[in-house]
Amino acid sequence: MDSPRAKTGEGDFRRVRRPDGTEDYLVRLSLTRERVDSPRAKTGEGDFRRVRAPDVTETEGIVMAIFELMEEQGHEELAFCYYHEKNLKAIIAFHNTALGNAVGGTRLFNYKSEEEAISDALDLSRIMTFQAAITGTDFGGGKVILIRDQAEEGEADEAYFRALGRFIEGFKGRLVTYADLGTDNRHMAHIARETSNVIMHRFYKSKSDESAEITAQAVKWGMKACVKNLDGASTLEGMTVAIQGVGSVGSRLAELVINDGAKVVVSDLKYDNLKKVQDKFPDSRIVPPEDILSVECDILSPCAIGPVIFPHNIDSLRCRIIAGAAYNILSERRELAIKLHEKGILYAPDFVTNAGEMFLTQQALEIISEEEISDAVKKIYDIMADILTVSQKENIPPQRAVYQIASRRINDVAKTKGIYSGLV
Repeated sequence: MDSPRAKTGEGDFRRVRRPDGTEDYLVRLSLTRERVDSPRAKTGEGDFRRVRAPDVTETEGIVMAIFELMEEQGHEELAFCYYHEKNLKAIIAFHNTALGNAVGGTRLFNYKSEEEAISDALDLSRIMTFQAAITGTDFGGGKVILIRDQAEEGEADEAYFRALGRFIEGFKGRLVTYADLGTDNRHMAHIARETSNVIMHRFYKSKSDESAEITAQAVKWGMKACVKNLDGASTLEGMTVAIQGVGSVGSRLAELVINDGAKVVVSDLKYDNLKKVQDKFPDSRIVPPEDILSVECDILSPCAIGPVIFPHNIDSLRCRIIAGAAYNILSERRELAIKLHEKGILYAPDFVTNAGEMFLTQQALEIISEEEISDAVKKIYDIMADILTVSQKENIPPQRAVYQIASRRINDVAKTKGIYSGLV
């Protein structure tokens, strides 16, 4: 590349001046990835390993690698946004927008590497596509990833998020975002001063309270559909539910399943969370975090940060059903979903059981009313029942059934876009 560059000291990145001499942006140096099923790909670094790209320039190498990942997962666009004054590093992913403009949360996290951040952006935006499709909403899948070490760099300020807001505004409504891991309504308020394409809570409860309540309800309805599929009745009466993580969502879920007649076993890294649950429900049993996955139970419900199930611990599971609020419950989604299916453990895909926020998004955009949310969340029961019917009929993991059902809807709707409607 002939553009002027600077030695930034930021790992594999180099800084490049825009052609008009204004803002800076960063270009990743040339490392490409090779699939694990390739003859050369025996490593312990997950699904990919870094290899030097043959006969290509440094920049071409990383571009090739990203395009390969996008093609493999069906992504439309991946944008890299950088504002050097505030060290804003944002990755914005668009997966599939056949059903409508993309929605996706803004996640701020101290990623170990840029590759990890890119992988998260691609993976989570893809999940949003299928979550939107399976719940019958008219959204596409998107995600905003912010790379920042808050401990080292300090808390991101107003200008940081306003800069992000201007980048989002540049997409002209193709992406609507909201608070996710590491961000909250304060940050969204800053973004909202630069773009209207942001969802902020406007009702009497706090965003986190209502979101947690709706998410917990969705998980409960997903559980009941799974129990109905296995036992013929949807009641949780007499069941043992092991909940990993009893923060805002997990604690509400504990209350919901106890009210439905279940017994709960809980674990959490924070003593205060455990104390609140046990004070309210003295019969709840507490186990150490390292023991929760191997607890004998009917339903295992991961409600902390995923992934939690890996190849090395999958054989220690002693549950009949896995249904939780955590994203990325499985470290290797396809392989472990197949293994759970073979072991006879019913895995409710996480992006279905935690789809409650999709209905909150509809409410915030005034597609449905506040009163309609609870009724909408109950649809998770029917959605999960349909998924399990396909799973049993075709003897495939429920996760694969989700992809089939959602992909069919996306493709059917996409074909209608060829009809001229008179709109420009």
